[in-house]
Amino acid sequence: MQTPVRRIDTVFILITFLVLLTAIAGCTRTYISTGGAGIPSPNGTTRLGLTSHGAYGRAYIDRTKKLLDVWITQGNGTNERILFLHRYRFVGADLSEHVQWNSPEKVTVQVYDYNDGVFQSDARKAGIASNHIATLIFEMDTQSGNFVQTNP
Repeated sequence: MQTPVRRIDTVFILITFLVLLTAIAGCTRTYISTGGAGIPSPNGTTRLGLTSHGAYGRAYIDRTKKLLDVWITQGNGTNERILFLHRYRFVGADLSEHVQWNSPEKVTVQVYDYNDGVFQSDARKAGIASNHIATLIFEMDTQSGNFVQTNP
């Protein structure tokens, strides 16, 4: 037979475990990225990378505030040079991007989503039109050799 003190210890441990489990589960977020390799330019010398961050504790397909990191680099490893780096804030569901290199000096990124709670893959299969969120255009500045965002 358990003593009352032992029962209280067991209940305290169980409650502590449940609180920690809830806190850990509520602090997660989804990251979707092109990875370090990014998307190479037509001549392969420059790469554009993207990482999208979902909202904490929410499904990525929920219409929430999301962050989109955009970077453009040249070179590899210790010789890598960052030519552009910026974080954007958007509201969207399954935030997606389409990258099109127009030349080694110009790249366009279309940011879009579908309806709240709809997976991009399901929407494409069903032929549902996407929702345009933003057009980001980046061009190389001949003076600095870095990329700058230009107005679409």
